[in-house]
Amino acid sequence: MTGLSRQLGLSTLILYGIGDILGAGIYALVGRVASEAGTAAWISFLVAAVLAAVTGLSYAELTSRIPRAAGAAAFCGQAFRHPLLPHLVGFFVLASGLTSTTTVSLAVYGYLKIFIEIPQIPAAIALIAALSFINFWGIRESAAANNVLTVVEVLGVLLVIIVGLSHAAARPSAELLRALSPQAGLGEILAGATIAFYAFIGFEDLANLAEEAKAPSRDIPRAILTAVAVTTLLYLTVVCVVLWAMPPEQAAASERPLLDVLKIGGWGLPDRAFAPVALVAVLNTGLANLIMASRLLYGMAQEGWLPAGLARIHASRRTPWVAVLAAMLLCMVLVISAGAEGVKTIAQTTSLLLMLAFLMVHLSLIAIRRRDENSTLTSLEKGFRAPSFVPYAGVAACLLVASRAPLQAYLRAGFVALIAILIYASVRRARLLPGNAPTRS
Repeated sequence: MTGLSRQLGLSTLILYGIGDILGAGIYALVGRVASEAGTAAWISFLVAAVLAAVTGLSYAELTSRIPRAAGAAAFCGQAFRHPLLPHLVGFFVLASGLTSTTTVSLAVYGYLKIFIEIPQIPAAIALIAALSFINFWGIRESAAANNVLTVVEVLGVLLVIIVGLSHAAARPSAELLRALSPQAGLGEILAGATIAFYAFIGFEDLANLAEEAKAPSRDIPRAILTAVAVTTLLYLTVVCVVLWAMPPEQAAASERPLLDVLKIGGWGLPDRAFAPVALVAVLNTGLANLIMASRLLYGMAQEGWLPAGLARIHASRRTPWVAVLAAMLLCMVLVISAGAEGVKTIAQTTSLLLMLAFLMVHLSLIAIRRRDENSTLTSLEKGFRAPSFVPYAGVAACLLVASRAPLQAYLRAGFVALIAILIYASVRRARLLPGNAPTRS
């Protein structure tokens, strides 16, 4: 059977991770975090970075042990016997990727209409089709497109940082210290951290590229940790220059705080000049999520948790073309059914779904470690190993962040779980799922 094409080296994986994490979040979230934590917004981002690093460490160890395209679902499948659990985890991650793609495809309209007038829904559908074609054409081509988009993203953020630091250098150090002096309480800082954490989502998608990486057990853990470290440095610097350039109230009221930093620093740019950078960030997020969703569908089908047809690989392109087509159609259906207003509702569920998946990832690592301690096998001990406290800290962090989610998010997550269970029962009844969790050599 033809396998996926192993084309991705360490540098490409790092750029993919940075581009997926950086995305469009930093262009909009700084103001929202400032509205919650005020001058302590940088602490909220630091807390979020620690949460992301803890989860990233668990992902790094598990990917080193279990380098499969199903990612979190494969981890859960190795840890627990019943196949319903990995099916649910995979479905949660899939749903989060699809809703995220839907969100960004509709968000593009705000930047696209600066250049061309086109109805929002057709524009979103056309974007999904174009990104899906890149996804189908090949992982090397998809990675190359991601590399270019990521470089543009980083250059845009670096421009804001350089202008912001130049502006801050002309101010007295006492004023700069006051601008970053925390005046918020622990509750406000944690509320800000739950928002800031959304900006770090994306590192987990690297696990779904395990079967297209040249050396997945070695390179994907390195890529995850490097991507989290680089984006943490960028985020902390950006939030500092924003707070140095304007008070938190002004940042909270601004729709584009990063563009405001450029204007305050004397680099006033028209919307047409800076909009392409934000547009690139949105496109990169959409491409990364479509790649993740299609590989997850492929990986779950390969493991036996979804219909086998989703694991078909195109003979010449070496990409999972049926899974790519399925991810594209699902996103298009979401775009048509959600519209501009509905997408805000489904997007609120994205982070809760991922948090539940992250919780199961940490629990999977705990279970696998305990099983290994009682086993004479030593093969899984090779490769990357996170500090022993990491999965336990991850469980606590996930429960803390999940506790901040509104009731409506839990109701929508429950609806997603119900759909997943119905699909699971349907597939198993059709004898496409084995009675026990499948194993692969």
